[in-house]
Amino acid sequence: MKLKGLSALASVLLLTTAVSACGGSNNGNNQGNSSSDTSTNTSSNSSTNSSGNNAAATDDTSSNASTDNSGSNAAAAGNDKEFTIRVGAWFLDDRPYMVQFKKDVETAYAKLYPKAKIQWDVVLGATYFDKLKAQFASGSAPDVVFYQGVDFAKSGNLQDLSAEPWVARLNTGGQKDFQTHADGKTFGVPMGLSIGGGVWYNKKIFSDLGIQAPKTTQELMDAAEKIKTSGKTPITLGFKDQWTASLFYFNWLNSYQLNDPTLGQKVYSGEQKINDDALIQKVYQNFEQMKSKGYFNKNAISIDWPQSGQMFASGEAAMIVQGPWMPGANADNINKGGFEKFDIGYFPLANDDGKVAMGLGSNEALGVNAKTELMQESKDLVNLITSADIISPFMKGDGALTSFTDVTVQYDDPVMNDVQAAVDNSTVVTSNLTNFIPASAATNMLDLLTKVVSGVKFNADDLKPAQASFDKDKATVSPPAE
Repeated sequence: MKLKGLSALASVLLLTTAVSACGGSNNGNNQGNSSSDTSTNTSSNSSTNSSGNNAAATDDTSSNASTDNSGSNAAAAGNDKEFTIRVGAWFLDDRPYMVQFKKDVETAYAKLYPKAKIQWDVVLGATYFDKLKAQFASGSAPDVVFYQGVDFAKSGNLQDLSAEPWVARLNTGGQKDFQTHADGKTFGVPMGLSIGGGVWYNKKIFSDLGIQAPKTTQELMDAAEKIKTSGKTPITLGFKDQWTASLFYFNWLNSYQLNDPTLGQKVYSGEQKINDDALIQKVYQNFEQMKSKGYFNKNAISIDWPQSGQMFASGEAAMIVQGPWMPGANADNINKGGFEKFDIGYFPLANDDGKVAMGLGSNEALGVNAKTELMQESKDLVNLITSADIISPFMKGDGALTSFTDVTVQYDDPVMNDVQAAVDNSTVVTSNLTNFIPASAATNMLDLLTKVVSGVKFNADDLKPAQASFDKDKATVSPPAE
């Protein structure tokens, strides 16, 4: 793995908060559309077990459980202090590994503070982040918060955790994670490292057609042509969900940007205009070519991510561009749909020369409210979560790579070994163009991509609205430090 210091672009974050809020679900459902507040008050020493039937379920775990957790040693066992500690999150739903995660945390925390209660303040989806910002502003934020985006740290909302014992255990990727580090300090735990995305493919279809995993753009085009000729859809898209378009376009641009690593800085400084850059244009031209040759599903812009996932699971489509949750989502879709099982493979999106840049960063970050009245208790909770017994199963369920030197993850699907190999053989970037442009400009770029995929011929002048949005909203951008 070659870490490229492209000014700390958070590749996973560039997919917007909606990606993890909706795409992270291994059940293939779009959780990002949910805004339900599922706050629960959970006793960490209750003897009642949760059924885990819904995201708002109360997960009560006995403090007598035998799970051993050495992640925290700051608090003495037998501390009889009574308090309720609040934990905020947007993703803790009823998936089995999420339910187990909460139970494991409660069990371990009960050993430190037998009379404490953990209150899980869960708001599913992107609505959580708006609520969290308002809570920080009003002084009512949870004591411990899961978050996305380094702005929470830069704004002074999160406690500096640089002196905590788990910091020294972070691996290279964890140490360079964009959203948990700022100004030379560590503000949060990267709960595993996620790839920004890539191509997942049906190994049976590839094998039957004698196709090897493509290593260049041309090889991808050649593979798509063989698949189309066989009567299958080469690549299924669900561009009704715009974040899927973002995931595809900007991950592909990452690899092309290796030919100009300072593109983001150039655009931000005004040295390079969005509508005049050849690399930005090249990716649109790739999409235009694939559309013209019929390599996408005809309903690409009218179906969403779950529907495109169903197309892939059914065997109708040979490839899908998605994030690290795809193995779990595909297995679930196959089971629910009654489709024939197949093994999936993975390869990253390369440029014309076969160069690959892969985004790597934390999907969920975990920090402490800088103004909590339970500072030590909050640090203890965060510390125990970093123990292998708790965080390794979480990473496995999340489809994430480890962010710690002493934590290994045993995956059910061997395709994750392909993912790790791809990371090891790629230039890993921790940022991309979206970190240097306002959201309005990125939206303009994705709107144009949708038009191209619908059949409109690409014209570089159609990128001028993106440049205009950049000029208008540049002040809203906080670019990564060079």
